[in-house]
Amino acid sequence: MQKSFFILSFILISHSSFSQSIKDLGFLIGNWKVVETIYPGTDKEYQEIGTRSCEYYLNGSFIKCESLTVDQRNERERAYAYIINYHKKEDVFLVTSLSHDFPLHGQHKWFLDKEKQRLNAISPKNVIEDRFFRATISYADKNRLVWNGWSSKFLNDKEWVQIFNDVTTKTE
Repeated sequence: MQKSFFILSFILISHSSFSQSIKDLGFLIGNWKVVETIYPGTDKEYQEIGTRSCEYYLNGSFIKCESLTVDQRNERERAYAYIINYHKKEDVFLVTSLSHDFPLHGQHKWFLDKEKQRLNAISPKNVIEDRFFRATISYADKNRLVWNGWSSKFLNDKEWVQIFNDVTTKTE
């Protein structure tokens, strides 16, 4: 009986030490300065500059990140947000993205790579359903996060095009 209890305890402790939680994304929490370059390296390139605030939400089950940026070409504001939670059964972070100036919302899956200190994101289709989307978020420097995103017309397309580079610097 004691041997069974010991083995069960070991399995539970081992499993819980490897499972993830929303707290694993604690590096997102805080206030950030955002410099987002859209279509970097192309003739369409422009920047949006602003702020992002991320906090635990709904009794700590979610993280909510709200951003307000200004398009440097025309001084128009853009407000957008991410609502993030951890789905234990699928072992993935589920993300819903919202924007004040667009009626549809995005659905993303983020996979945490602790060894490389980054999140790998995928979205089956973007919000206008004409592209596949993937991204990385590097958190190697906890005070400077680098988000990069790419899109492609076809999932197996070799022509992934970088659509944004978002550098956030912690302000508090």
